[in-house]
Amino acid sequence: MPGIAAGLILLVALGPAAAAAQHRGAPFPDPPSRGGGARWELGALFAVMSPRGHFGSLINEGFGAGFSASLGFADTPAFRVRFDAGYVNYGSETLGVPVFAVTERIISDIVTRNNIGYLGLGPEIRLPYGPVQPYVNGFVGLGYFFTVSSVERWELFESFDSGTTVNFEDIRPAYGLGGGLAIPLNRSGNPVMLRLEVQYRRHGRTEYLVPGSLVEDGLGSTSFTPIASDADFMLFQVGVTLGL
Repeated sequence: MPGIAAGLILLVALGPAAAAAQHRGAPFPDPPSRGGGARWELGALFAVMSPRGHFGSLINEGFGAGFSASLGFADTPAFRVRFDAGYVNYGSETLGVPVFAVTERIISDIVTRNNIGYLGLGPEIRLPYGPVQPYVNGFVGLGYFFTVSSVERWELFESFDSGTTVNFEDIRPAYGLGGGLAIPLNRSGNPVMLRLEVQYRRHGRTEYLVPGSLVEDGLGSTSFTPIASDADFMLFQVGVTLGL
């Protein structure tokens, strides 16, 4: 966490220098004023999760995607209110089971996935001018840890509707901070920006499952014992946003 904070401070410290370079003739001039009112930026991001602490000793990296929406105001161009929602998967396992008890010639795959859904809402401060625009943000939100099992393959009937069961779930409050770089890709009335960012998300004591938590007894029953610990992780994200 101290390393993340130091990196964010460095981004803010470099911001004025980037702005000064911009005004000395960098290829991206300051955006024209659009008058008063609010303006939205909507974005989609690819996410890589890097677990920390005890959580990180049990699982490897996870992958997923996120959505962001930020609301800015013309009279305070450096300040925005940002909302985030996303999903990452941090492990899966596949179990092949016979469809009928009398034969193993017809096999169906049951896939179990361990997932995290997340939400966040908070302020974002961004240098609003220049070819590279550093920003920092903070948020509070929720983390939804859930493990689901689904029937992925059915070879007898093509119209079979795959079933899904939630094996375990836990919802916890979350908070954290982040930062990154926004790089304008055009200068139109609807600016497109490349985003490179990192977030640190903290959860209190959380219960969750990991690959291998579900145990079959060979007689058709499944048991598990949830793991309880802090479930902190970093999100490395890359994506694009569109100004509206």
